[in-house]
Amino acid sequence: MNASIRKLFFLTVLMFGGLVVVLTWWQVVQEKSLAENPHNTRKVFAQMRIERGLILDNIRGELATNRREGDLYYRVYPQGDLAAHLVGYSDPVYGRTGLERSWNDYLTGTADEVELLNTLNTLMGKEKRGADLKLTLDPEIQRTALSAMQDLGKRGAVVVLDVKTGAVLAMVSTPTFDPNLLEENWTQLNADADAPLLNRATQGLYTPGSSFKLITTAAALDTGTFQPDSKFKDDKGSIEIYGNTIRNWRDLPFGDHDFSEAFSQSINTTFAQVGDKLGQETLIRYMRAFGLYQKPPFELPADEVMASGRYQDGKLMSPEAAMDPVQVAWMAIGQENLQVTPLQMAMVAQAIANGGRMMKPYVVDNVTDFDGTIIRQGKPQELAKPISRGTAADMKDMMIKVVNEGTGSRLKTDKVQIAGKTGTAEVEGRGPNAWFVGFAPAEDPQVAIAVVVEDADAFGSISGPVALKIILAALGL
Repeated sequence: MNASIRKLFFLTVLMFGGLVVVLTWWQVVQEKSLAENPHNTRKVFAQMRIERGLILDNIRGELATNRREGDLYYRVYPQGDLAAHLVGYSDPVYGRTGLERSWNDYLTGTADEVELLNTLNTLMGKEKRGADLKLTLDPEIQRTALSAMQDLGKRGAVVVLDVKTGAVLAMVSTPTFDPNLLEENWTQLNADADAPLLNRATQGLYTPGSSFKLITTAAALDTGTFQPDSKFKDDKGSIEIYGNTIRNWRDLPFGDHDFSEAFSQSINTTFAQVGDKLGQETLIRYMRAFGLYQKPPFELPADEVMASGRYQDGKLMSPEAAMDPVQVAWMAIGQENLQVTPLQMAMVAQAIANGGRMMKPYVVDNVTDFDGTIIRQGKPQELAKPISRGTAADMKDMMIKVVNEGTGSRLKTDKVQIAGKTGTAEVEGRGPNAWFVGFAPAEDPQVAIAVVVEDADAFGSISGPVALKIILAALGL
């Protein structure tokens, strides 16, 4: 064999070996990830021969059901756009998202608890059927939240949690879409600059502005560094922090005031001093205690839930990433590189309302097989204790003052005492994000809420009234 033939032989063997390695990698090592890929429509088509389980709200209203054509089942969404981002879609062309994707094994009857029953039914001549999901979602609260946001005609999101359990009562992202019309509108939906397919409640990253002062205040009180009656003075309406000027929302100075008033009036000059005193290590420690820097443990697919924290170039920074004192001061007032999701901020409100106990958010109340037997039951789980009960009580009083005397006055009503914090976050090139984060009734909290409206105005004049409508509906008022 001459040298050229020998080289060609070894090259062919090498290429063939490489092909075997690549095929083995994709067919064995990556088999599971390929099967679970939401764009793997081959698997979707195969599972369309199984009658998919229903997805129901908390009064068993149908959010997702089926239409049979021949031996295939096509998904139908009776409520249209009501809970499109949370429920998601299951489509033979565009794959799956939302709960349709993360709970697919149960909905198709391939989860271990359901498959045995399906096997027995098959032996008895019955067809396979998936398990049903009953959600904690309250259709009236969800409908009120969606309507209130759509009336604004702006991008944004709402999350409402049960204070005692962490159950999701409503989750809205606007603009929304109708999953029944997915194929007809796919090109338009993807070309839309408003990104209607994005679940802003869990994937939307927003600068929190003054709503972040909830965490700064928690750190200040819980460490004993400051008290609600700690004294401050603002005689210029601005302050120099290491050569950097931080201004208040108004030019007129606030004069002598205490920490509680600084919170209710959202005085940046005071919070910059508080942040400087606390320092990076303490602020980051309380951010992590409230769940930032990790994805909330929620039932949606992992890539549909974002972690909150400091971001740079679209990537979550390490909690240990260096900050100079000016950055720390800006972070304390909710600016700098901070990015948070509405779900995370609702969790912060829930923890304060619940005496410092943060509950794990969940939306699947139970899973039942085709005979109606509960095979999996959701239950409240404590996730963390970011602050003491005493700190939570002090913060509740300060949050009440926000509504009764401060920047959240648009939520003041004779029907219920609301506690909360407004936020206005500057966004380069457009209007600010307007936040309201809070809970009600203040004396016995039942619901926690986070509302964010993009391209809005200051001090919750948009987000506050939206939150008020939703809170009143949630409490039956």
